[in-house]
Amino acid sequence: MAPPSRGGRNPSRRDPRSRAAVHDGPAARDTVESSGMSVPIGELLTRSHLVLDSWSHQRTFHRPGAGVSALYRIRAINRGGATLSLYAGATTSRTPLSAPAAVRTSLNGTPLSLWLHPHDPLLPSLAWALDPGQAAARIFERPQLTADGAGLRLAAYRPLRRAVVHAAVPGQSAYIKVLQPGQEKELILRHRLLAGTAVPAAGLVPPPGAAGTWPGGAVVLSELHGAPMLRALESGAAPGPEELSGLLDQLPEAALSLKRRPAWSERARAYGRSAAAVLPGQAGRIRAMARKIEELTAALDPGPMVPVHGDFYEGNLLVDGGRITGVLDVDGMGPGHRVDDLACFTGHLAVLAELAPGSALEQALADYRQGFDAAAAAAGSSPEALAARAAGVALSLVPGARAGRLTRAENAAARLEAAAKLLSGSRGQDR
Repeated sequence: MAPPSRGGRNPSRRDPRSRAAVHDGPAARDTVESSGMSVPIGELLTRSHLVLDSWSHQRTFHRPGAGVSALYRIRAINRGGATLSLYAGATTSRTPLSAPAAVRTSLNGTPLSLWLHPHDPLLPSLAWALDPGQAAARIFERPQLTADGAGLRLAAYRPLRRAVVHAAVPGQSAYIKVLQPGQEKELILRHRLLAGTAVPAAGLVPPPGAAGTWPGGAVVLSELHGAPMLRALESGAAPGPEELSGLLDQLPEAALSLKRRPAWSERARAYGRSAAAVLPGQAGRIRAMARKIEELTAALDPGPMVPVHGDFYEGNLLVDGGRITGVLDVDGMGPGHRVDDLACFTGHLAVLAELAPGSALEQALADYRQGFDAAAAAAGSSPEALAARAAGVALSLVPGARAGRLTRAENAAARLEAAAKLLSGSRGQDR
């Protein structure tokens, strides 16, 4: 099953099991995207008695302080002469290699760890989740289930960090979230806290049997109804800023006891280094922007500590009939500042509007900014703090730019421009 291609940014926490020097600069990115990768990919295939026929780079993931990872599509030939289509991953971080047939090597002085999908070395339950005779059969309690009887789709994948698998059989469906073993406990706690609120988050699906458990790192969630909010934004049928603020009001007070995660703007310089690797010609401008974002983030009052979603943007909201019917990815719920949830939504929407000039998204951005300015002030912060923090979110999205209608550089430049426009609305910037 092919890993999906998704844009965006990744929260940057160094894996606690990786204490060696991290290679995550421009040279590391160049290495995993270079033609020279044919050598380590060939070495990886040799471990499985396969011969490399051809390969293509699919996606690069740059996590500041945690290395650079990439995904590849591969055509290989087995010992019987048959051609196979495979996917592989590679990372510059020092990763424990418990995955079958994984390999550790180097290229141009950059250390590399490679594996064949779905045997992610830090997500051991991913292979289980993608096996219909294992995960789907157990979730739906159909022991005889085969690949023909279950639909499995890899909905999201961040190498070494997390994956989401959609599983369906006639009349039933669920999502399997795969994390590093041990991290599932925090996610389960968050879903339990939300179960007693008006927040429409997914419910936990218990394993069959009184004493049953899911494999380490796996959490099974019920499916929510509704369409991604982006469609409603494009059609002008999305819930307004007041509705989104009201939803955030429903987050449980108990979330204040959870671990706080830093806001995107608080790590602007780290994301700036990743952005500069994509746009080296604008490195000086990016460094100046990142420095200003962090200065304004520290200087402008964010308001009191309250429960926050932690990754509140249109991609994590489902809408039906103008109402929010689903809230996704609650992994980051905990203590924080309301202005950062508002900034997360604003920064993402600003990037979308910049990438679609003349669309309904431009007016949507203006409407939400006006509503969120008032909400930020009501929450004890200010429109200026909101703009600075939203600029930090937009900057964090630059490294995730991909080629499509635009080249990757053009896409990244548009994201950077969105960040610059937001920053111009903050105190201390020239108008």
